[in-house]
Order: sequence, then C-alpha cells, then structure tokens
Amino acid sequence: MAPQFFTISCTRAVMATPAILLFFATCVAQFISAVQGNNNVVNRNNNNGMIRGATHTVVVESSSLAASDENDNVAGVNHVHKSHHKNHVPPDRKKSSHHDENHKNIDNSFDFYVFSMTFQPEFCSEKHEAPEGCHHPKQIWDRLTIHGLWPNNDDGTYPQNCSNEKFDLTSLQPIRDELEQQWPNIKALPNSASHGEFWEHEWSKHGTCTGLSQLEYFSKAVKMLMPTPSIVKDAETQHSVVKKDDLLAVYGGAQLAALVCKKNYLSEVRVCHQKETDGNVGKRMDCPQSILRESSCGSEIRIASFRMEEEEESATVE
Repeated sequence: MAPQFFTISCTRAVMATPAILLFFATCVAQFISAVQGNNNVVNRNNNNGMIRGATHTVVVESSSLAASDENDNVAGVNHVHKSHHKNHVPPDRKKSSHHDENHKNIDNSFDFYVFSMTFQPEFCSEKHEAPEGCHHPKQIWDRLTIHGLWPNNDDGTYPQNCSNEKFDLTSLQPIRDELEQQWPNIKALPNSASHGEFWEHEWSKHGTCTGLSQLEYFSKAVKMLMPTPSIVKDAETQHSVVKKDDLLAVYGGAQLAALVCKKNYLSEVRVCHQKETDGNVGKRMDCPQSILRESSCGSEIRIASFRMEEEEESATVE
C-alpha cells in the first residue's frame, strides 16, 4: 500500500510545480506518513489479537473457578459471557436451544431404564421423625408414586451425574401439577424452599445421563406411572397381606418387576423399559438379573398405611 501511495503522490507533485525542492520535500514527508500509518495498523491488529486471546482465557478460567466457587468475583465475567451467548438465541427458543446444546455430547450408551415407584405410606412409617407431609398426608399420596427414572446397564452398573446442567424448575411449569401429584415430595411441602430438591436430585444424578431435556425427562416419567393395584389398596384398608406371586402377576410376572420391601412392608416396585436409539424410553421389557436381585419381599407382603402412622403417633402421645 505504501509504495503505490508514494508513486501517486510524487506524480501529482511533479505535475503541480517544477520546483525540485518542493518535489523532494513533499515526497519524503508523505512517504514517512504512510509508513507510520501502516505501523499503527499493525499495532492495532496485534493489540486486538492480544485482547481476544486474553478475553478467551479469562472466560475459560472464570468458568472453571465459578464452578468450584460460585461466590468468586470472576463469576461476574462468566455472567457477561452467558448474556452474550443468550443474545444469539431466538427469544422463543432459549430454553430448548440451551438444553439441545447441553445434551449433544451426553454419552447415553446405557442399556435400559428402571422405573421405580415408591409406596408413600411405607415411606412415612419407616421414618423415626416423620417428614411434615406424613403428618397431614394428601389423599392422592396414598398410593404408589414416582421415585425415579434411572438409566442402567445390563451388568448392574449405572451412569450418574453425567453433566453439570443445573436443575431449572421453571422449565417444568407445563407439567407442574402432574409432578405434584405423580412425583410428590412429601418431605418438603410446596410452601417450603426445599420443595424442588427431590426433583433436582433425580435430575442431577439420573436425568443428566439420558440425553433428554429436563422437560422431556420429567414428562415421560409422569406418563409412565402405573395405577396402584387394587389388591394393595384392599390389603391396606383391611390391614392384611398380599401374596408376592399375586402382586407379581399384576405386573406381568416374576421377570417383569422387582418388589422391594423393608421389614417385609412393600416399599417399592421397579419395572424395566427398553431404551430407544435416540435415548427415549421404550416398551416394558424383562428385567435383567441385576435388577431382579433387588427383590427383597417374602412370600406374604405387608402393606403400610397413613392411618397406621397416625395410630402409632396417638399411642405415643397417650
């Protein structure tokens, strides 16, 4: 650029005046100016390159530090980076795009799903200091409700905590009512600040390994809940027992469910589902031996009740 600028300027100087002194003075001055201008451009480019490199380094370091200490001052830099990222996401797709990005690299190479249902009256009866919800249980809790949807491997191992994606309760707003009914947290009632911790735990430990978004994961689970068998409700009302073989028959047979008991009271029912190629939940399947070995009920299963818990409390007071 400098030589061309020099040639044009010199030609104009010769045409403008025949004075040799003016010719040389003009040419030398403009040549020096052009060279200095190029040097300034190079320096600005170099400085910009250094700034870009420094910014990238700060963002990476602030992300690492913020993960280990959320109160660190560099978390503010990370916040700026996140806001910048959000500006590139269409407003109506912020949540879904964020989840899609988080789940692209999740290794969901597990073999199948375990869907675990817990019998809430037994949960309350086994606690020495019963949670708040056990003192005033809702009628809708008097049944089997969801414990979790868990990725598993055939050999008995299972993945857990597969990403650091934070639980976002607001993303579950479309199914919030269903969650409260099908997947309740009776340890912390809705007016409690810790009410969402049960869902958060299940998402962080298990849901992050599925490759599903948070809304997909919880939506699929609430649709999978099976009705509590009538023989369980009858035994609860009559303070009687359920034969293990009869209860297994309701769930399709001994290969299709694991019955978990505590002190021979029915605690959980676990069934298995296929995993589809895209990570979605498939049809029910025979449970591998690794899951069937979790069965711990005797031939006759006792059924707890919320009323039994109330009676025990009354006896203690008297």
